[in-house]
Amino acid sequence: MRQFLAPSMPDTKGNLTLTGKDFKYLHQVLRLRLGDAIHVRLPSGLLQTMAVTAVSGKSLILSPCLGDATQETGVSASQVEKEHSETGPALWLFQFMPKAQKLDLIVRQATELGVTKIIPIMGAHCQKDAAFQRSDRWERIIREARQQSGSPVETVITKPYSLTEAMELWQQAKAENHLGIVLYEKSQDTKCFHQAVAQVQSTSTQERACVAALVSGCEGGFSPEEIETLKKNGFVPVHLETNILRAETATIYGLAVLQNLLTEKSQWLLNEFNC
Repeated sequence: MRQFLAPSMPDTKGNLTLTGKDFKYLHQVLRLRLGDAIHVRLPSGLLQTMAVTAVSGKSLILSPCLGDATQETGVSASQVEKEHSETGPALWLFQFMPKAQKLDLIVRQATELGVTKIIPIMGAHCQKDAAFQRSDRWERIIREARQQSGSPVETVITKPYSLTEAMELWQQAKAENHLGIVLYEKSQDTKCFHQAVAQVQSTSTQERACVAALVSGCEGGFSPEEIETLKKNGFVPVHLETNILRAETATIYGLAVLQNLLTEKSQWLLNEFNC
C-alpha cells in the first residue's frame, strides 16, 4: 500500500482514530504495530506521514510523524506525489458500459492512471447486465486502487448517463483549452493520436488548464448515430493501429497514450517558457 486514505480529518491534536474496517485493514491485514509509519492522504488532499501511537482491541490511533521513514518498500506515495506533474491534464473517461466485471477492471486501472472523472454511458450496443449500477462497489475499487498506487488524484465515478446527458455534462464542464478523443474501431475519416493532440493550444503555459476526455466503447462498439453525436460535440475519432483489442484493453491503452502525449507536451512547453 502506497498510501492510506483517511476517512476523516484528524482531531484538534492532529490524531486520527480508526475503528471498524479501517482498523481491521491496518492492524490485521497490514499488521501495523506501535511505531510503524505510513503515508496518509487526508480528505483535504494533504499527504502526511503518520505513525501508530496507540492500539487497542477495537481501535488504532495515528499521529503526525516528524520523520519520513516508513515500512513501505519500493516507490512511496510521497515520491509519486513529487513526480506527479502539475502540468499534466485533467483526464476524463466516458466509458460505454461493457460487462460488469470488465467495467470493474476499467475503473480500477483508470484510477491507477490518475483519471479525474469516470462517466459510464449506456449506449445502443451495451450489454443488458451493464445497466446494473454498482456505485458502492465502484467506490470501494477506487479507494483500493488509490491506496495501492499512491495516486494524488481524487478519482470520481458518476452514475450511468445516456450519451445525450454525458455530452451535456462535457459541454458544461470543459475548459477553454480542451481535447476530446473517441476510440473508433473503423479507420475511415480518423486521425492518429499525434494529430489529435496537436490541436491543443500551445501558445503559453495554459497547458496546465487542459481538460482531455477519452470516449471508449463497449464490446459492440458504437452505432453510427452515436459517432455522429460525439463528432458534433467536438470529439475527434482516433483509430488504434494495433491488433483487435478487447474493450477493457482498448480503454487503458488509449488512456495511457493520451496521458503520456499530453504530459510530455506540457512539460516540454513549460521548460521552453522557463528558459
